[in-house]
Amino acid sequence: MTTRSNRRTRRVTAAVFSFALIAAACGSDSDSDDGSDGEAASTEAAEEASDDTGTDSEEAPSSDAAGDDAGETESSEADDGGGDEAAAEPAGEATGEPIRIGVQNAEGDPAGSFPEYSIAIQAAADYINAELGGLGGRPIEIELCKMVVAPDDSQRCANELAASGVELGLSTFNFFGNHFSIYQGSDIPVIVGTPVTIADFTSEGVYSIGAGGGCLGAHTGLVEFATNQIEELEGIEVNTVSVPWADTPPGVVCYNDLEAKPLDVLNGSEPAASERAGEKPDLTYIGVPIAPAAPDVTPQATEVLENDPDVIIYSAQGSDCWNFVDALGRLGWTVEETPLVLSSSCTDFEAMRAAGETAEGIYIVGTSSGLLSPLDSLEGKRLEEATTYQEKGAEYGMSEDDIFKTFASAGFASMMNIWEFSQNVEGEVTGQAIADALAATDGTQETFGSTPLDCSGAPEPYVAVCNATVGANQWDGEQLDLVVEEFTGLDLVAGTELRPGG
Repeated sequence: MTTRSNRRTRRVTAAVFSFALIAAACGSDSDSDDGSDGEAASTEAAEEASDDTGTDSEEAPSSDAAGDDAGETESSEADDGGGDEAAAEPAGEATGEPIRIGVQNAEGDPAGSFPEYSIAIQAAADYINAELGGLGGRPIEIELCKMVVAPDDSQRCANELAASGVELGLSTFNFFGNHFSIYQGSDIPVIVGTPVTIADFTSEGVYSIGAGGGCLGAHTGLVEFATNQIEELEGIEVNTVSVPWADTPPGVVCYNDLEAKPLDVLNGSEPAASERAGEKPDLTYIGVPIAPAAPDVTPQATEVLENDPDVIIYSAQGSDCWNFVDALGRLGWTVEETPLVLSSSCTDFEAMRAAGETAEGIYIVGTSSGLLSPLDSLEGKRLEEATTYQEKGAEYGMSEDDIFKTFASAGFASMMNIWEFSQNVEGEVTGQAIADALAATDGTQETFGSTPLDCSGAPEPYVAVCNATVGANQWDGEQLDLVVEEFTGLDLVAGTELRPGG
C-alpha cells in the first residue's frame, strides 16, 4: 500500500456538511417509532423519534420501528403554517380546489420504516398551503398509504392511491419499482424522493428528483472520487479498489450497475463513451457483500484488506458502516494507510464521534445539500433553504429529532420542489402540469435543497434521474469539512447497458 504524506491538504473550503439522500444512495437507518395516522403522524411520530443523527440510506433499511396500521391508505387535510425560502414571496393561505397527492411510504416494518419521510412531507404541505398559496391557489391534500417492505404491498398501495383519484404520486423509498406501471395505467405521473432501483432510474413518467440522484449519483460519485479526485488530495495513484457492498435487493443493483460497471469502464473492460473510459487499464477491484445488521463483519473486513487496496469505498446503512469501520480498526487498518470513502448513507454523527481517531480523515460522498447543517456554518442559498427547512419544519409539527434525519429533509425538499415547479405552470396547476414543468428542466432553474434539476438532459438509459451531482467531505473528528464542492460520476455509466446483477 502507498503511504500518504499530504492528506487533508488542498481543501476547497471547510464547512459543516450534512447529506439528504441519498442518495444517496442505497442503504437506510431509521430508528423512529411509528404508531400514528393522518395529521397525528406529524406530532406523535415526531415525539417518539429517537435518532437525531441525521443518518440517511441507500441499501436495505434497518429500523427498530414497530408502528401499527402499516399498509393503510390514509388521507390528511392541510393545516395552517408559516414562512418560506428567501426566493419565495408569501402568498397567503390556499383556498381553491384541493389537489390530492398520493404518498407511498414504508412505515411500521422492521425491514424498513421511515415515518419521518411522511411527517416532513405533511409539514411542507401545511406550510405551502398556509403561506405560499398552495399549488397555484390549490391547497395540497396528502393521501398517505403506509406499506410494508414487500412487493405485493408496494402494488397494493399504488392500486389504492390510483383508485382514489390522486393527481400526482410521490414515492419515497421503494425497494421494488413495481408500482410505477399501475400509476402509468391511470396516467398519474410519479415523483421519486430517493431513487434506488432500476425502475426509479429508467421508467417513463417518473421524475427522480432526490438531491444527489440516490444510488445513481452517490455510487458513481464514490467511484469518480476514489479514482480521480482522491489521487490529488492524497498524493497517490489508485489501481486497486476494495468495494464492500450491502447485500440487499437495491444493494445488488447499486453495486453491479453503479460501482462494478463504472470501474470496468475505467479499466476498459466495459464499453462506454465516457472520456475516462479505459483511462486506468491496470485498475482492479473486488466486491465483498455484507448482509445488513451482520453481528460480526471481521471476515469481510479481512477480505477487503487482503486485497491490498489503494482505496476502499462503501455504501450501506449507518449502523452497518460503522460496524465495518470498527472491524477494520481491530484488524490494524488506519485511514492514513488506506483511505476510506463512504456514501452519505453512512452519515451518523454520534457513531462518527464515538469512533474517535479511527474515523478521522474518512471521506463521505453524497448530495451537497446543507439542509441539516448548523445555520451558522452556511451562507447564501444554502443558509436560506436550511433556515426555511429547520424553522418551518419545527413550526409545522416536526420534532428536532425528525428534522435532523436525512429522509425527513428529502421529504420536505420534495414537496418544496413540487411547489417551486408549480410556479412555472401557465393556467391551472394539475399533477400532470407539474410533471410537464419538471420534464422541461434543463439545469438552469434553482431548486430547493439541491443543485438545479435537469430532467430533459437525463442520459440513456437513466432517463428518469434529474440530478446526479454530489460533493465530498472529510470528517475531522468533530465536523465534516467540504473538500470537493460539486462533481458527478454519471458520465462513467451514461449510454452503457444496464447491469443490475442478481
